[in-house]
Amino acid sequence: MSNKRKPLIRQTAKAALITSVAVALMLPGGLAAAADSSSSVTVQAVPANAAQAGAETPDPAEAKVTQEQAVAKVKALFPVLKDATVSYTQLGSGNSYPMNPDQLTWNIQWEFRTGSSTFGFSSEVDAMTGDLISTYLYSPFTGQADNFYPPKVSRAEALEKAKSFISQAAPTLKSSDLQQDENIIMNESALFGPVQYSFYFNLLVNGLPSSNDSVRVTIDGGGNVMQFNKTTSGLKYPSAKPAVSKEQAEKIFKETFDVTLYYTPVYKKGEVDTWVLGWRPQNEALYPIDAQTGKRIDYEGSDVGAVPVVYEAVPAGKEIFKPVTGGKELTVDEAVKQVKKVAAIPANRKLIGQTLSANYQNGKQKVWSLVWSDTSEVNMTGMPGRTYAEVNATTGEVLQFQVEQYSFPLDTTQKAEAVPAGSKKLSQAEAKQQALSLINRVYDQASSNLKLAEHGGTWSVLPNDKGYRFEFQRYYDNIPVSENAITIALDLYGKLQSYQNYNYAVLSKITKQPAPVVTKAEALQKYLSLYSLKLQYSTSGGYFSTGGYTDPTVSLVYSPALIDVSKPYDVLNAQTGKWFAMYDYNLGGQSVPADSVVDIKGHAAEKQLAELLKYGVIAPDAEGKLSPDQVISVGDWLNYIAKASTPYYTQYTASADNNTVAGVSPDSLYYGAVNYAVSRSWLDKDAVVKPEDSLTREQLAVLLASFLKYSKLAAFLDNDATVTSFSDSTSIKDKGAVALVVRLGLLQGDNGRFNPQQQVTKAQAAAVIMKLVELQGKTDTAIGQQYM
Repeated sequence: MSNKRKPLIRQTAKAALITSVAVALMLPGGLAAAADSSSSVTVQAVPANAAQAGAETPDPAEAKVTQEQAVAKVKALFPVLKDATVSYTQLGSGNSYPMNPDQLTWNIQWEFRTGSSTFGFSSEVDAMTGDLISTYLYSPFTGQADNFYPPKVSRAEALEKAKSFISQAAPTLKSSDLQQDENIIMNESALFGPVQYSFYFNLLVNGLPSSNDSVRVTIDGGGNVMQFNKTTSGLKYPSAKPAVSKEQAEKIFKETFDVTLYYTPVYKKGEVDTWVLGWRPQNEALYPIDAQTGKRIDYEGSDVGAVPVVYEAVPAGKEIFKPVTGGKELTVDEAVKQVKKVAAIPANRKLIGQTLSANYQNGKQKVWSLVWSDTSEVNMTGMPGRTYAEVNATTGEVLQFQVEQYSFPLDTTQKAEAVPAGSKKLSQAEAKQQALSLINRVYDQASSNLKLAEHGGTWSVLPNDKGYRFEFQRYYDNIPVSENAITIALDLYGKLQSYQNYNYAVLSKITKQPAPVVTKAEALQKYLSLYSLKLQYSTSGGYFSTGGYTDPTVSLVYSPALIDVSKPYDVLNAQTGKWFAMYDYNLGGQSVPADSVVDIKGHAAEKQLAELLKYGVIAPDAEGKLSPDQVISVGDWLNYIAKASTPYYTQYTASADNNTVAGVSPDSLYYGAVNYAVSRSWLDKDAVVKPEDSLTREQLAVLLASFLKYSKLAAFLDNDATVTSFSDSTSIKDKGAVALVVRLGLLQGDNGRFNPQQQVTKAQAAAVIMKLVELQGKTDTAIGQQYM
């Protein structure tokens, strides 16, 4: 894995889309680093969020389930832990976010030793009910032979095991409380690696699904439960009886739904490739409708006013940003100077981190990532007080800034900066002028490229009178640019607290488009046909944003839901009237049903191709064709095995220096695949690869030997009868590699010939990959996987 820089922690209103359910999926229980098994078990009774203001130490006497009972519960549910040791237990309020104020949990840390290796696991048990809250098992339990393809249990069988496990793990839940969300189906595992099935269940409250309470269960290919997460918010739920009927809500939805022309990015391999003029819904158009008031509510839980957002011109300021010239990259000191031109760093913080790396959204752009910290500070999240900034290393433009990286804006546990002498509190109007002045000084050609989004009322005033927030939209040719918004937050005295320039991708690829062929009315009708309204509970708030911290609340809403969830990112092309995808489905991990592909039915390799489609290793073109008999290139093969190993491998192949790798330049379409293959030692870094060349059978044999880490072994097989018996053996240069792959059954001869120079088709490559998949668990090294 490359040393890709860590992106800025984004804390915006969009974060509301990541509910506590999603957080639970991303943080399944925390792989713990266990202590030595010879140490005694440590028991503590402290809140999990001990740094949070007002947190109280729970009394173990309040727990209805003892520590011993909680440990026994987990061992009974997971027999594989019979040889594990409990190294640590803690009574607290749980690790869910937002925190459930009524929950008391036992956090149990497990240690498992195999040979010289030690593995740690974490479990949580409800100390009041005895329900399992979470457990996440990892190595060494995932490397068992029956976990690999073909799995011992099917997905349907795994689903029944998941339901049965839930009834044992959380007996307080009734089967009628669970509603499987079949729209959330991911490839839980790569094609190379243990098979896993994940099932996601909404917990019904008053008979309705909740966006906040859920259960997720993961079953491996052998039928064993590997992961369990039960998320309950403890929030107060209103009545399930709506005052607004569905018919009335649908009328409101249709009457207030609106679309706007945007220049929309199309991503290829994680970066913007082109821009398309397309119709997209206004953000407010997809907000849920409160089932009691009939008003739309935003992600902060506030009513959205009937007056639409107005976009105002940004007047040119007296001071404007001037890009650094000279063509040289800024030094770290120069980058720091650029930040201090527009923002104040807390006096007690020192620069502790500086990294020059590729912009994760634009690999050709270098960025300085800067961190200032005082390690003696601790904020309400339990993290040290840190200030963070990103600076374009070529132009000197500040791209991101957060005076408090982990808790924005100021929280009550941190000591406020002294107010500069002579400072006065700003009114909302004065703060607006300050923001306009600042945007001119920090954003290149702000008055030409940006407009201020005026939400009206007191939207710009932060809660609890903490300061002000402002939002700017990027425009091109007087048309908004999708995925390009800028937010500024100021304290009451006008000091910059946060500056976030979202999706600062290269905009030079935008070209002026002709007037749209598709009318707004036509676009409206097309979009309205995509959605239906669903009565459910929706949770808002419970996070930090540019609006400050908002308490989580639950509302009964009619929420717009896509009728066809298979294409959640499609946009309507304003010229052609056709839908196009913003994101590249060929990145991997996007399952494509075989019956949607028009040219593989009846093909000799139909089954193998279908499996690769299912795991997102290959994908059809825009016309639904796969072209199975098309010859592939060396780069195509490397791309296939990379996706089969790590579906989203392109996210890990950003080169900090954009250097040539194995003779392949960063401009190559196959650079990411080659870079990843080198990082996994499937290719030698000193090799010279020609990824555009058609792949031959002998080249495939050599690449397979390297992929399996058997290149040295293959060198002993040059005179093996497997290869010398071929009538064309004299034309085979790397006889050892050919002998190896034939012996493993990956390739075979045809009428006594190997045909080393014969070109490999997509279907033939699929057949080889599936043979590799079936070898898993039968070789001394893990196929395609870095770890077992």
